[in-house]
Amino acid sequence: MGEPLDLMRSSRLAAVVSSPDRDDLIARALAAAKGGIQLLALPISVPFVAEIAAEVADAADVTVGLSDVVLSDHLNVALAAGAEFVISPIFDPELIETARARGIDVLPSVATPNELRSATRTLEGPIAISPASGLGGPEYVAWLARAFGVRDLVAMGGIGSDSAPQYLERGAIAVVVDKGLFPDEPDPEANAIISVRAEALVELCASVIV
Repeated sequence: MGEPLDLMRSSRLAAVVSSPDRDDLIARALAAAKGGIQLLALPISVPFVAEIAAEVADAADVTVGLSDVVLSDHLNVALAAGAEFVISPIFDPELIETARARGIDVLPSVATPNELRSATRTLEGPIAISPASGLGGPEYVAWLARAFGVRDLVAMGGIGSDSAPQYLERGAIAVVVDKGLFPDEPDPEANAIISVRAEALVELCASVIV
């Protein structure tokens, strides 16, 4: 496990930043970083995402990764972007091995108990439960942690600023927030609000005692 996943464990928080507009995407990412979020992921589907990720990393003291990574070719994009980690919605041992061999941390995902059992037999390190909100929310994550004795579960998928602390209270080591921080539409005037929301979320996550 490399530095990005260690950082995820210590900060207990990462965020996925998305926007249909390039400039707005960069502005949102920088606003979230200003608010103290140290791990940001940009969707692999964003046009010119490698350039955007590199620009964000150059402009802010933040660790930038890519999300929705499912193919080996996506790792080439991650390398071009200088991304230090990727988030995958699947659990693919070959993808994980290839990424690690190329110096990229991977946060893979599972949904079911059988998938989690198989994953924990082949991987050391954090595993995401996704989409956590649709699978049963904090209680589902808590049940998986108890049933399998797993201490490295990350909650991801449909998680907002309001629900993030609940997952941490129920046993997740970290959350990946993908809603609530950002407006639905591009809005340059919202960047200050994004930073304030991010700062509040960082404090909330850090204050959870388990």
